[in-house]
Amino acid sequence: MSERLFDTSGPGLYTLPPQADFLRAIATTLRESFDAAENPDALTRLLILTPTRRAAKALGDVFADLAGNGVALLPLIRPIGDVDVDDPPFEPGELAGLAAPAISPERRRYELARLILAKERALGRPIGVGGALSLADSLAALLDDLATEDVSDLSTLDEAVESYLPADRREAVEFLDIVQRVWPARLAELGLTDAASRRSLVLRELVARWSRNAPDHPVLAVGSTGSIPAARDLMAVIANLPEGAVVLPGFDWDADQSAWDSIADDHPQWAMKRFVEELGLAREAVKAWPGAAETAEAARRRRLIAEALRPADTTDEWLTRIATLTGQYGDDFFAAGLDGLSLVEAPDEITEARSCALMLRETLETPDRTAILVTPDRMLARRVSAEMLRFGVRLDDSGGAALAETPAGAFLTRVLDAASDCGSVVALTALWGSPLFRGGCARGQAHTVLAKFEAEALRGARPGRDLAAVRARLDGEFVKLFDADRAQIESILDCLETAFAGLLSDEARPARDWARAHAEAAEALAEDGGDRGAEAVWSGEGGEAAAGLLRSLLEESEALPAMRLRDYTQAFAEMCRARRVAPRVGVHPRLQVLGPLEARLITADRVILAGLNEGVWPPGPGADPWLSAGMRRRVGLGAPERRYGLAAHDFAQLAAAPEVILTRAQKSEGSPTVASRWLWRLKTLARGALGDGAAASFAPDIDYVALSRALDDPATPPRPAPRPAPCPPVSVRPRRMSITEIRTWVRDPYAIYARHVLGLRRLDPADMSPGPRERGSALHDALEAVVPRWTEGVPDDAVAQLLAVAEPHLEKVGFGPEDRVLERARFERAARWLVGWEAERRARGIRLDQVEIKGRMGFDAPAGEWILTGRSDRFDRHPDGRLDIIDYKTGSSASAKSIKAGFDPQLPLTAAMARDGAFDALEPGAPSGLYYISLPGNALGGKEVRIDGGNMPEAPDFADQAVEDLRQWIARFDDETMSYGSQIRAQYVNDYGDFDHLARRGEWASAAGEKPEGSE
Repeated sequence: MSERLFDTSGPGLYTLPPQADFLRAIATTLRESFDAAENPDALTRLLILTPTRRAAKALGDVFADLAGNGVALLPLIRPIGDVDVDDPPFEPGELAGLAAPAISPERRRYELARLILAKERALGRPIGVGGALSLADSLAALLDDLATEDVSDLSTLDEAVESYLPADRREAVEFLDIVQRVWPARLAELGLTDAASRRSLVLRELVARWSRNAPDHPVLAVGSTGSIPAARDLMAVIANLPEGAVVLPGFDWDADQSAWDSIADDHPQWAMKRFVEELGLAREAVKAWPGAAETAEAARRRRLIAEALRPADTTDEWLTRIATLTGQYGDDFFAAGLDGLSLVEAPDEITEARSCALMLRETLETPDRTAILVTPDRMLARRVSAEMLRFGVRLDDSGGAALAETPAGAFLTRVLDAASDCGSVVALTALWGSPLFRGGCARGQAHTVLAKFEAEALRGARPGRDLAAVRARLDGEFVKLFDADRAQIESILDCLETAFAGLLSDEARPARDWARAHAEAAEALAEDGGDRGAEAVWSGEGGEAAAGLLRSLLEESEALPAMRLRDYTQAFAEMCRARRVAPRVGVHPRLQVLGPLEARLITADRVILAGLNEGVWPPGPGADPWLSAGMRRRVGLGAPERRYGLAAHDFAQLAAAPEVILTRAQKSEGSPTVASRWLWRLKTLARGALGDGAAASFAPDIDYVALSRALDDPATPPRPAPRPAPCPPVSVRPRRMSITEIRTWVRDPYAIYARHVLGLRRLDPADMSPGPRERGSALHDALEAVVPRWTEGVPDDAVAQLLAVAEPHLEKVGFGPEDRVLERARFERAARWLVGWEAERRARGIRLDQVEIKGRMGFDAPAGEWILTGRSDRFDRHPDGRLDIIDYKTGSSASAKSIKAGFDPQLPLTAAMARDGAFDALEPGAPSGLYYISLPGNALGGKEVRIDGGNMPEAPDFADQAVEDLRQWIARFDDETMSYGSQIRAQYVNDYGDFDHLARRGEWASAAGEKPEGSE
């Protein structure tokens, strides 16, 4: 039968219809043709060229499957773009001088980045190594295009450069001209060549050899359309070999003549039409592949898709074509053609991904049934993969994940982030949180002690600029840890300092030196005490790819200039994002997520074509930093529309499968989308033929959008949570509070419940920027340190004394050098006002008595003793022994009205404690005045705010009333039926409370209902 396969009157040119299982049909016919069942080694003489590596592997799997339990001796299968001079069909070494080895992608990226950096530096606009590496990828893609299309120079652009090109395009063309002269010389110096150029050389050598002497074995090129010139020439030679054949995928041999004659670059048949015409053949010469008969249903679908994608300038013939097709295939042509083809238009991208996941999951309900999801949208593919995890299914995604998203890539990135900014708690905790981090001890131990250290000592303003500042948080006022914890934390910090030693340098160093230090640091930090750091980093998902990236930096990065750590970090992050890592284990064998290129020649029982929006599939033209669309045409690279034609062919092949579901999102990121041109054409044609019934023809049997909504539907109407009203036993209610907590207790009892009964506390953000609270803390500390020293009066250099002390306190609370410039000016204005105010009071005989002292006052309550504690900013003594109670403020202070109402009782309660001897360091005295000293540091500097007297109660009355109110409030909550309500004062509701999320305030605050007991 093999003779009949190759015994043709002209070139061996075949096609398989789109709905056929392409690879299985090829393998089945070849096994029968070469009697593989009787002669297992007959196929080994055969060379098969496929368009992609994935197709080559899939074809080999099909041959093995067809062999069953017998001996599976396979043909030689090669991807057409990866034929090497050292592999068959060449004899080993016979063409070693034909083409130098191909330069690795990483080496080429580094070399091109060097040229880009030199160009930008010469123009006075350095862009950094990371930016140059990003541009190098687009430049490499352009060089590949030039090599693929055999464009040897850009001289055709000279006239355009002089005439109409804008300055940036002229600059790009001039640089490309330099690259075209410099780059080949550099490759020759390295003894290497571009992979695309090498591929063209090898393919053209095959063309020359087989044109002179036909190979002594059968050769087939299957599945390629001939879009690459060198591959097209090789396919032409193969078709004319005595034992050669070319099998085109989905060649449209029965299109009407009007459409065929109008085919242009953007049509799915363009590449194959050009190939056939270059062979000098009529399309009728393309024969059907033996053994692959097309069913009537398949023919209808193929013809329907082809008609929808007919050339744009012939769509005015659709009405005529509808009549012709129904006459040729029957009145049910369009309805039958749409049978098995459905459309899901989701309202947004999340629903689209969830619907696709449901389609894939449904496939698994039938044993042995397979499905593929094809989309060029990587974000959609990731969303679908994430949605499938809810079903416990991990997808085989051909696009994989970025190396930066794998444990190994993320760990290596975090190592650099932490080394670049050792004082950043965010960077350090991100590193500590990596599953690969050990720090010299077991993972569980390190995580436990570091989590405690971070929560207790590192929250709020950042510790400083280095690890020494982080280590300092183990001491003093920040935290007191158990001795065992302290020793382990010290050990981990020692490990960090040792690991970072090679990275902590301000010098510019070669990339390979940074890479070596980077790898050593990662291995040291992954060490668990058993010398397994290297194994942990370089194994597992992403480990091998991470090792390859570091290896390329160690061995191939000499072209990159010396750089600082910051530049190396940016460069590594850029390369980490660009490198893809495919999943290796744990994926489901019956489901795949593929890009359009990887999906070529792949079939499945269910095909889902997702992301069918304009700009996604087909993709938008994109922004080429080097050549515009017109410039590409001028040099012979072809119109961008050619890419649309290739994409359209992929779509047409896949859409002709027996069961196809098309999906799109009507909105993306909240903005309306436009349906893909192919989808729009298909719907328009169907409406013209079926009228109002077209929508029903596209409707899937299952409403996947409705199901996707139901996945997270609670099945009952949402009900807001009620306002919490916990009533804990009196025995666990707080018997001790500070003066500042009384304000919170009166306004928001639930916050007291959360803090004292549940034992919760708010954690400040890590690396928090210093703000009003930190400014106030620094001011208080400075005043506490300086003002008590003025026992003999206010000195002439009082302002200078305050400024000198304020500086370290501002630094301590987190203000950086730049921030302190502004804060010093603010503090100086406040200090000048305070010095004047202080001098005026001293002149009146009022002296400072005590600052920042602690007090304690007991109350007899129904449930037993209740204790009030406090710390006062300042007490001043009058000549007659009375006391002024003073509180410093850098922000706003409480109003006299709110203090009188009992909502801000801090000053009156402090006055009562001072009068009753609650402060051990203070001689008791009757309150004379209650003052807020506001020191915002504005143009006025500060002001004195007295809240007693005038139309307000006198200070003693204020104190008596505050004590009485507190007694009543204590007694109220000593009743077990009294609840701790949330935000109970309607007129004093905080914009945000520390525990509002726990109280679910967002739900009940807007809901109707009665106020709980205790609310006012």
